[in-house]
Amino acid sequence: MKRLLTAISVLLFTATSAMADFTIYAGTKPGSGFDQWMQPVLKELRKHLDENITVKYMPGARGRTMLNKWEKELRFNDPDGLAVSGGTHGSNWLYINKIEYDFENYDAVGIQLMDIMVGKRKSWNPKTDDLTWGNESGLGDTMGSIMMYCGNLDGKIESYKKCTDERLNLVKGMKDGPATMAYMRGEMDIFRGNPTAWAKKMSKIKDGELWFTQGVYDRSTGKAGDNPNHPGMHFDAVFERTWGEAPKGEMYDAYRLAQTFNDALQKSIWIQKGNPKKAIIVDALRKMLADPESQAALKKVNGGSEYDWAIAEEGDAVVKQIKTLSTEQALKDTVWIIKAVFDYDVVYNPDRVSKK
Repeated sequence: MKRLLTAISVLLFTATSAMADFTIYAGTKPGSGFDQWMQPVLKELRKHLDENITVKYMPGARGRTMLNKWEKELRFNDPDGLAVSGGTHGSNWLYINKIEYDFENYDAVGIQLMDIMVGKRKSWNPKTDDLTWGNESGLGDTMGSIMMYCGNLDGKIESYKKCTDERLNLVKGMKDGPATMAYMRGEMDIFRGNPTAWAKKMSKIKDGELWFTQGVYDRSTGKAGDNPNHPGMHFDAVFERTWGEAPKGEMYDAYRLAQTFNDALQKSIWIQKGNPKKAIIVDALRKMLADPESQAALKKVNGGSEYDWAIAEEGDAVVKQIKTLSTEQALKDTVWIIKAVFDYDVVYNPDRVSKK
């Protein structure tokens, strides 16, 4: 009898442990732009799980505090732990000091391959008018905007510093929310935002129009490609229509490096390597994406647009693939232009250079 009770106790403990809620660590605040994407995803994901997912918000240093803690301890200490990250965390890995996390150290549950929309005022002429802009979240977008109104120039990164000195009125230190409100008040010439923000707010401004999209990461080519929800508005296509030639040169390589790390990793869910619960959460994600009702709900969140997911090993492959873009020259140029134009505290770290 004693052996039977012991066996039952062990079985109950194992079952209870297996059914423990997932905890998802988010380096943001409730109600933030990222949270407005995350909560609907979790709502649909829960429908396909036999357990709950609770959120632990850990804001600070634009999410870097949480991810550094995830790297050092949370992923080891919490067997039910998941982490989410946004695009800023991808691009920050390239050039921000005191970054301790590395997405290649974790397994991807899923990465939603999304786009960033860059809008402008219809009354603003990028070829002739100065640009007033400020958003510290959108370094890649701003680099693209600089290229779009300066052209290819002579292909040298230094030439864009001269162009921005003459034509860019940069409002430093402005975050997403204030920058969006400034655009809506007519104080900024351009806007950047994810598909949700574009559909809910920016597309409804009378003097506003879509200027270009950054493009959706194409796993088959390893590059950003056309967004099927906004065909023909990809940066490369708009640039060629504007200037009569394809974008090229050092600035283009630097822009694509920062942009790809930002947008390819814009909406990501991670789990510790070897965690046996990975199969449970990945299976739930696959079921969610196969469920027409869940898909319709998520499409609504994304402003009526659909964006593909790289699931499990597909997501791991995306991380490895985009790291090959970080050549020594492209990374040095990215750091140089960010320092020269934006005066941000960024560093060149040779450990971030691709070994392939």
